[in-house]
Amino acid sequence: MHTDEYEISLSRELDICRKKVNALKKNLSRREIKFNMPTEEFIMLFRHGEIPVDNKDFISWMNDYQALGKWQSTMKQYEEMFSLMRI
Repeated sequence: MHTDEYEISLSRELDICRKKVNALKKNLSRREIKFNMPTEEFIMLFRHGEIPVDNKDFISWMNDYQALGKWQSTMKQYEEMFSLMRI
């Protein structure tokens, strides 16, 4: 059953996801500039133990990278549900 309340709630959740994804992307971009390294390269080096794991910046970088994947997955699910409601 489709109601306006469901659509409004889903729209709000989707907006929160989009804002969080954008914020995480900005954080990653700032670190790429600060350390002059793309996130993909950092992740590879971090996972292979070539980056110190006791550096707070590096831990935050890895946490933001992992969080981004989770938020993007959630956002995709909300987008799919929202598009089905609009049909």
